[in-house]
Amino acid sequence: MRLRSLLASASALAMSATAMLAAAAPAQAGADGPEVATSLAADVRSGAKVRAIIEVKKGASVSAVATKAENASDGTNVVEREGSDDFLVATVDKKTLDALRTDDRVEAVYEDRLSKPILAESTRLIGSDQANQAGWTGKGSTVAIVDTGIDRNHPFFAGRIVGEACFSSTDPNPDYLAESLCPNGRPSQTGAGAADAETAKCVVDGSSKCYHGTHVAGIAAGRKVGGAPAGGVAPGAAVLPVQVFTRFNGPVCAELGTTAPCFLSFISDQKRALGHLKDVAAARKVVAVNMSLGGGPRQTKHCDGDPDYGTLGEEIGALLRSGVTTVVAAGNEGHADGVASPACLSGALAVGATDDNDAPASFGNRGALLDLFAPGVQIKSAVPGANAYGILSGTSMAAPHVAGALALLRQADPGASPADLLAKLQSAGKPVTYDSAGAQVTTRRLDVKDALPPRPTPSPTVTPTPSPTSAPTSTPTGAPSPTPTHTSAPPQVNVDLLPVPDTCERGKGRKPLSAKGWAKEMLRNKGSLSDQTLQCYLTLAQNGSKIFPELTDATTLGKAYKVLAARSTATKSTSSKTLLDRELLASWLNHAHGVYNGSARVHGKTTLDKALTAAERHRLGTSAAAMKRAALYLNKHVNR
Repeated sequence: MRLRSLLASASALAMSATAMLAAAAPAQAGADGPEVATSLAADVRSGAKVRAIIEVKKGASVSAVATKAENASDGTNVVEREGSDDFLVATVDKKTLDALRTDDRVEAVYEDRLSKPILAESTRLIGSDQANQAGWTGKGSTVAIVDTGIDRNHPFFAGRIVGEACFSSTDPNPDYLAESLCPNGRPSQTGAGAADAETAKCVVDGSSKCYHGTHVAGIAAGRKVGGAPAGGVAPGAAVLPVQVFTRFNGPVCAELGTTAPCFLSFISDQKRALGHLKDVAAARKVVAVNMSLGGGPRQTKHCDGDPDYGTLGEEIGALLRSGVTTVVAAGNEGHADGVASPACLSGALAVGATDDNDAPASFGNRGALLDLFAPGVQIKSAVPGANAYGILSGTSMAAPHVAGALALLRQADPGASPADLLAKLQSAGKPVTYDSAGAQVTTRRLDVKDALPPRPTPSPTVTPTPSPTSAPTSTPTGAPSPTPTHTSAPPQVNVDLLPVPDTCERGKGRKPLSAKGWAKEMLRNKGSLSDQTLQCYLTLAQNGSKIFPELTDATTLGKAYKVLAARSTATKSTSSKTLLDRELLASWLNHAHGVYNGSARVHGKTTLDKALTAAERHRLGTSAAAMKRAALYLNKHVNR
C-alpha cells in the first residue's frame, strides 16, 4: 500500500507532497456517479491500494456495497462494515474503484487518512478561576473528549465520568500493523472502561502513551484535589471520553518521523465517534466536543465539501444542529495564515494558542479561519498515574479551555445556541492582533469572566452528578459494563513527567554541551543537573521548537536520552532525521541552559535563532543531504 497521500494528510512533513496536494484538481465525479477524491484516484491509477472510506447514499445497504467491493477484485479487503449505516472502510485498488464508480448506491469515496494528537496559570489568565468562585462551574453540562482515552481512576475526574466509548481499528496491513486500543480488542466498545487510557496496548516501556486525552480532559473539566496545580475551566461539568486512536507497529511510524509503536487516529474512527456522540448528546447534555487532533496541509479557506479534508463536515454539522459545538485545535505547524483539518470546517470552532503574554504561540497555526485564541504554552494538567500531573504545550492545550468555557456559559444561559455562546466569548475576549500573510488579523483571546454574568441563576434542569465513590455510568442504552480488570500490573507513568517545577526558567550555563554530554545529563545520577531542571529545559525546548514534541517525542528524560544518544552514519533520510534531531535537541537544551540567547551569533553573522530556524526548516523537508548538512552545522557551531 502506498502511503504518499496518507502521510501527507497525517502530518505536513513532506513539503513537496503538500504542494502537490494543494495544487490538485477538484475531485472527480461523473454525472450521476460518486464523488471520488483526486488524491485517492491518482494513487489507485499508479497501482497502489488505498485504505478508503466508502460513503453510501441514505437508505442504501452498506453490506451490499461491501459485497460488491469484495467481488470486484481479489486485492480488495473490507476492513470494517459494521458500526455505521452510512459508510464502510476497505482497501481499494483500480478494479474496485472502477466498480464503485458505476454503483449508484455510493455517495463518495475518499482516503481514510490518519490524524495525530495536536500537542496552571491559564485558568487565572482567562478568568475561569473567578468565574468558578462566583458559582459558574459548568454543572449540568457534559464535555466530550475525543482523544486518546482517559485515566478513569485519576482524582481529577472523580465521580464525573458519565459515559465512555472507543472506536479504534485493527488493520494487519504490513504498512500499519495496527491494533485496536479498545479494551475488548474489537473495533468499538461503549460503557464503563471503554476509553481506559491504561490498557496494556497503551503502554510502552512501562509508560502510558495514551496520556494526551487525560491532559486535555483535565484542562477542560478537572476538579482541584490535593496535589493538583489548579482546577480545570469547568470543574463541575461531567466528562465523556471517547478513545479514537489506534496503536501502529508498522513502518508508517518511521515515515512520520517517529518510532514504532506510534499512536494515530483514522478519520473513519473519528466519524464513528462523532456519530455516537450525536446519538447520546441530548441524554448526556453534551455542550461541547473537544478534538485536539488533526493534520494535513495548510488550509486557508473553509474546507467544507473537500473530499480530502472536509470529510467530517456532515458529522460536525449534525452535532451543531443538535446544539453541540465541536471545538478543534488549529494545529502546530506554525502557519500564519491557515489551519489544519478538521479545524478548517466552517462548523468547527477553531482554536489557536497564545502564551502567558498574550502573544500567538510560535508553533500555532492562526489566521482568518481562527475563531478564538486560548492559552496553550506550558499548561500543567493531569496525566495517567496516581495523582500525576505534567506540562505540555500546543493548540491541543488551547482547545479544551474553550470547550470548558462553553460549559460555563451553558450553565448561565441553558437556552443559548452554539452561535450565541461563541458570540459571547468573542465579544468578551481580549483582542490579539498579528500579521497574517501580509495582512493584520485580530482574533479574540478567551476571557470567560467577562462573558458571564456576576453570579449564577438556578438552572431549570440539572443532571444528577454521581457521587465521588461511584463507578462511571455507561452510555444511555444497555446495562453498565463491568469495570475492566487488568491482566498485568497497572502501567506506571514515567516519573520524568512529574517533577516539573511550577516556575520554569532558563539556566545560567556558560559552556555548551554536546549531544553526548546532554545524553549523560539525562541519565539519573550521572550528570550535574537535577531532574527537575532537565525537565524544565525540555519544556522550554518544546515551547520554542516545531520539532519537539510535534514530530519527535522528547517529553521526558528517558525519551530525550534516546534522541540524544542516537547515532547515524548512513545517508538515508531516516538516518539523517535521527542525526538532525540529536543536534537540534542539544541546541535547544544549550539555549534553555542559558549558554545562548536567540540573538547570540554562533557563526559569522548567523544567530542562534536563524540557525535553528534553518535547521528545523530542513527537518520538515525531504532532503536527506540538507538534513545532514544542518546537523553538522549545529554540531560544529552550536554544540561544542
